Amino acid sequence: MNIPTLREWLYSAKALIAALLALYIALALPLDNPYWAMASVYVVSHPLSGATRSKALFRALGTLLGAAAAVAMVPPFAHQPVMQSLVISLWVGVLLFLSLLDRSPRSYIFMLAAYTVPLIALPQVEHPGAIFDAALARSEEILLGIACAAVVNAVLFPSRLAPVIAARMDTLLGDARAWIADSLDRQQFGAAAPRTLHKLLGDVMALDGMIMQLSYDSASHLPARHAREFRARMAMLLPQLSSLLDPLHRLQNELGQLPAELGELLARLESWLQSGDAEGGRQLREHSLRLETWLDASHPSQALLIGSALRQLRQLLVLWQDCLNLRQSFAEGHPEQPPVLHYKVRQLIGEPRYYDFGLLAFSAASVGLSVFVACLLWIAIGWDYGFSGIFLVAVASCFFAAQDNPAPFIKSFLNWTLISTVAAGVYLFGLLPNIHDFGMLAIALSLPLLLAGTLSGRPQFTAAVMLFAVQTISTITIQETYKANFPLFADVALSNILGLVYAVVWTRVSKPFGAEWAARRLARSTWRDLADLARSEREHDHDRVAARMLDRINQLVPRLTLVSDPRLALTDLTRDLRVCFRLLDLQRSLPVAIRRQVSPVLQEVHDYFQACADARHQLPPSERLRDQLDASLAALLALPGGAAHKSAEALAGLHMALFPEQPRRPAADAEADAPLLAPALAGKPA
Repeated sequence: MNIPTLREWLYSAKALIAALLALYIALALPLDNPYWAMASVYVVSHPLSGATRSKALFRALGTLLGAAAAVAMVPPFAHQPVMQSLVISLWVGVLLFLSLLDRSPRSYIFMLAAYTVPLIALPQVEHPGAIFDAALARSEEILLGIACAAVVNAVLFPSRLAPVIAARMDTLLGDARAWIADSLDRQQFGAAAPRTLHKLLGDVMALDGMIMQLSYDSASHLPARHAREFRARMAMLLPQLSSLLDPLHRLQNELGQLPAELGELLARLESWLQSGDAEGGRQLREHSLRLETWLDASHPSQALLIGSALRQLRQLLVLWQDCLNLRQSFAEGHPEQPPVLHYKVRQLIGEPRYYDFGLLAFSAASVGLSVFVACLLWIAIGWDYGFSGIFLVAVASCFFAAQDNPAPFIKSFLNWTLISTVAAGVYLFGLLPNIHDFGMLAIALSLPLLLAGTLSGRPQFTAAVMLFAVQTISTITIQETYKANFPLFADVALSNILGLVYAVVWTRVSKPFGAEWAARRLARSTWRDLADLARSEREHDHDRVAARMLDRINQLVPRLTLVSDPRLALTDLTRDLRVCFRLLDLQRSLPVAIRRQVSPVLQEVHDYFQACADARHQLPPSERLRDQLDASLAALLALPGGAAHKSAEALAGLHMALFPEQPRRPAADAEADAPLLAPALAGKPA
């Protein structure tokens, strides 16, 4: 493990100062439970100032919402413990479901509101008249900690978010350059390492939360709009490059090797990606237009492939230039002239997401039911401090509900709770009896918190440090005067540990399937949507369909590396993405007069993807589908005047995606397999 950097020491010191300030104010007022103010600082603190402000705001709103709900729930069910448990559990489940539907940092509002209710309500079930005072006190303590964390982080050496996003943009551009270069390797088009692609997609998704927090970075004047536009275009690199690789791969197979002129153009493209100057990009586009005319005449049988490849290459040039311009505009803050963007990606700016509502509802319902069963056990046993364990059941289950397999994460939560309990016991019964003023208390707490805080900025330790700090501080229960009761300490500690053990067991029983079930559901949903897209006669909202498909692919990519079923693990996601875009292109370009005549081909595509969904894994496409594609494509190309050229290009792209290793057959052979289709497409009576 590396030695903490100066930046990490600085962040840890700021968090410690904010925590001690919150504790000092809470003791001075005095508040009922000053330690909650101190613990709240470590819940909301983040190495970046904008992220701290956003977490502070969302935690404050979630706390107030949860406190208000607790006040409303307890009195009406004061003498009906089972009904009160049911209402609290329903609240936890519903609010958690809302949290899972929002994949931005804003989801923290709903998650916090979900588990704040059992935190405030359960200790007061036998004292319903005191619920308002308890809710007010808890809100004051938490809000005080939030305020101290936000103020200290903003005043003392604030760490801006914009430079971090800028560095992430540079990393993405570098990774994308390497991936494009690997993919354009003419020995084997598209054979770039999957790990590189997965990393690139993961980094693109990670930008979302950072971009949202950028608006809370008050000292930053860099427009979040440029960052969102950049992220959207980076997400389009995968389908755009795949659309270029398909015709290049087919050309290489049909001709044995690419035409020398086209190979030279690709070499110039790779060189230009390193420099990225706008003039060089313009010259490449102009050269590709001249080359298209010349190559079409030199290779008439491959004219469709050559035209498709060069058009997709020009689109890639435009896309990459947009990314470079947006990166430059982001660095400049508010440029006098905003960049002129040519690659249209409005479907990904605030795009619709794909949600597996059934899986999210199941996860939320499982957590709500676990809280309800825990409450029933508490009622049956009559354990005075059993509510403490129920609260941790709610917290741990809500924190990790979005995980495909929450049990290992909750087990880690349990391990850190055990460590925190031991540390708190040492402080409470070994050190605190010898401490007589706030200065000595601050010194005693500083060393472990300062050391632990240096690891907060490292993703592998972030959750562990937060759990250690919050659980230790909460278990010590620092008050205005020293109060140590070992039976009470042991009672609460045992309740916490048993609660988390219960949560681990519950998740192992109720959600044992891990990533494989989620991956299978995502894959089946993709195939069902492609089947519907192929058969539908109405024109779909291109933007919405593309955005949902890209989002679903991004969710599926990391899961496929974790599944045990080899048939599912070998799913070609880029193929499904290419099919989606070609179907959309076909739907938009196909003339109305011949749309119905192409329906047999699209029906075959529908049947194929429906069969994949039914089989729960990707199947090889049938020869019948290939025959239909060949015949339809030949007939479209035979139409006079290029009336259906765009449709033919989309259909050819569909052919290349589904049959990458099988070239299209000559037109005469294809038409012979479907004698009625060609005249119908040409508008002649059959």
